[in-house]
Amino acid sequence: MPHTARMLRCRSGATAVEFALIAFPLLMLVLGLLQFVIYCYLQQTISDALYQSASEPEAELLARDKPGYKAKICARIAFTQSCLNQTSGITIEAMKLPDVPTASTAITGTSFDTGASQDVIVLRAAMAAPRLVPLVPQLVARESVVFRR
Repeated sequence: MPHTARMLRCRSGATAVEFALIAFPLLMLVLGLLQFVIYCYLQQTISDALYQSASEPEAELLARDKPGYKAKICARIAFTQSCLNQTSGITIEAMKLPDVPTASTAITGTSFDTGASQDVIVLRAAMAAPRLVPLVPQLVARESVVFRR
């Protein structure tokens, strides 16, 4: 039998080649799903924290202690170290309802005015989810809640 005919029928190593072709897309799919799950967890955690603050405002929130309130919120999130980061961590802002712009605005964290008793307050927060797959766009969890102080 000629040497080339024997090589065409030889199947040794075919499984390794097929696995190599499938492994990278499968790994990217799994990491992409994991990144989406982390984003959903972060969105739900921030939402729960803000709604809990609206129902029972923390002393730090009422005292306008932004760093203290930020630490309280970050204590509820599994990514506490990245949450407390000044540049990429959570961004929190509070303002009285009459001061809220009517157009959609980004959450910059520049204002933290919790008003006086009986004022209606808008509390907003945003945080970028940790990025696992470079090809997936940055996912940012955002939430806002309105409550009467």
